[in-house]
Amino acid sequence: MTFLEEKIALSESCIVREMGDGFVILNLSTERFYELKEVGKRFWELISENKEYTLTLNILQEEYDVTAEQLRKDISRLTEDLKKAGLIVNC
Repeated sequence: MTFLEEKIALSESCIVREMGDGFVILNLSTERFYELKEVGKRFWELISENKEYTLTLNILQEEYDVTAEQLRKDISRLTEDLKKAGLIVNC
């Protein structure tokens, strides 16, 4: 299964607060803070509304000047980082 076929959910052990142009996220399980800037923040907003990657990627590509290939690479890496941090989970 490719990451585009996965469904993800935000971890229930996170507290999210808007700060400036990004989000600060506290993982209550690890007591660690994480920061998402503009594009990461937008990705977080979209997956909280719709867990389907394809639609999320289409929206991000419309909103930002980026190729589909580069966006897939960046979002794949971001998704893996968020999973490792325990901020999102597969469902």
